[in-house]
Amino acid sequence: MATQGLSIAIQLTSTVVLGRLLSPEDYGIMAMVMAVTAFAGLFRDLGLSAAAIQRQELSPAQQTNLFWLNTAVGTLLTLSLLVAAPWVAAFYGKPEVRAVTMLVAGNFLIGSLGTQGGVLLLRRMQFGRKAVAEIAGSLVGLVVSIFLALRGLSYWSLAWGGVASAVVVTFLLFAVSGFRPGLPQPGQSMGEMMRFGANLTVFEFINYFHRNLDNLLIGRFCGPEPLGLYSRAYSLLMLPINTLRNPILSVGFPAMSRLQYDPENFRTYYLRVVHLMALASMPLTAFLFVATRPVVHLALGPKWDAICPIFAVLATVAFVQPMITLWAMVVQSRGQGRRYVQMGICNTLCSVAGFGAGLPWGPLGVATGYAVATYVSAVPLLRWAYQGTAIRLADFFREIAGPALASILAGFCAAAVIRILSDPTFLPIVRLTACGLAFVPAYLLFLRVIPGGKKDLGMIWGFVSARWIAKSA
Repeated sequence: MATQGLSIAIQLTSTVVLGRLLSPEDYGIMAMVMAVTAFAGLFRDLGLSAAAIQRQELSPAQQTNLFWLNTAVGTLLTLSLLVAAPWVAAFYGKPEVRAVTMLVAGNFLIGSLGTQGGVLLLRRMQFGRKAVAEIAGSLVGLVVSIFLALRGLSYWSLAWGGVASAVVVTFLLFAVSGFRPGLPQPGQSMGEMMRFGANLTVFEFINYFHRNLDNLLIGRFCGPEPLGLYSRAYSLLMLPINTLRNPILSVGFPAMSRLQYDPENFRTYYLRVVHLMALASMPLTAFLFVATRPVVHLALGPKWDAICPIFAVLATVAFVQPMITLWAMVVQSRGQGRRYVQMGICNTLCSVAGFGAGLPWGPLGVATGYAVATYVSAVPLLRWAYQGTAIRLADFFREIAGPALASILAGFCAAAVIRILSDPTFLPIVRLTACGLAFVPAYLLFLRVIPGGKKDLGMIWGFVSARWIAKSA
């Protein structure tokens, strides 16, 4: 998590600078392309990366075979998108989408070359090295995008920035992992990994509609500008959430895979991950909900004011979603591929129903439908995921109750400050700073008086002081 500071700075810089250089329509065109490439990405590694991480043992010969399989799939996906680009443009009714799709298609071949290097780093839990590659790629992509945007290349700046980032990440994953593929090795036992990977691929195929149908529907029926507003609201909200969630998941999945035959420690570890996620993400999301308008104005500028209600509704989803979606880690780490697929189908059906119900009201309606679907499906999914484990549904709610209550109460305090400073003469940075100065002490105070809160504060202080000592040394 200590490596995420620079990543946040890069992504915030991208949001602030490019949000002022590009229009909602530029982002809408890229969102149209990304919705399609996300579908192709379902088959990028056929679930074999997760299968390789989940295995107790993985031989060099098996990893070499996985590399060549990844490369073959990446090549096939690139060629498929090149052929499909005219149909993609026709679907949206935007001719410019064709050329952008053809450019972005190359990322699949480029990325496939570095997949096994990243897998090797995750198996070794060398997260720092992997972070170096990803942060360097993000930085190069940002510089390229800003340079091209300043030269007036609009949506092309986003596309070329993505290509540059993919090239740098792949090169550095090779350099820092030490992975060097040999020739394909026939006769290696790949069946178990292939079966597990196939189930994960089926899940990702189903989950695609959960993650992208909102963009597809808004782009098809509402046009690029509403889609640009929706995608910017979603991206801006998920930027800090993913920055917290991704490192926790990166550590949690391989660790729980090692504990899958130790039920009690498996339960204890999972509940610690849930609690840590709640402790970190719930106050952040509550703060973003209360400070929606100054956050949007500071990050993107007043011209993006229309995304504020969408952002606020999506924040209600993000308040609980990071903890709920940890059910996937439970099922995956136990190698239950079939259950993973079945749960994915149910989750996707709920989300699709929410998207469809809200579509007549545009992006805000889609966001609202998604929020309702998330809360309705939460308990059944968690109960299903915990079957056959020592984890109970009551354990989950006990772990998130304290952070949730403290976050909500602190949100009321911050909302009072925002209301006092509602006059438009106050700059966004002033309103946001005042809101933060009210929210943070209130959250810590409420957390302290809630049962178990003193222990949480001690853990937070211990983590922060340990990082400070480590950096000082």
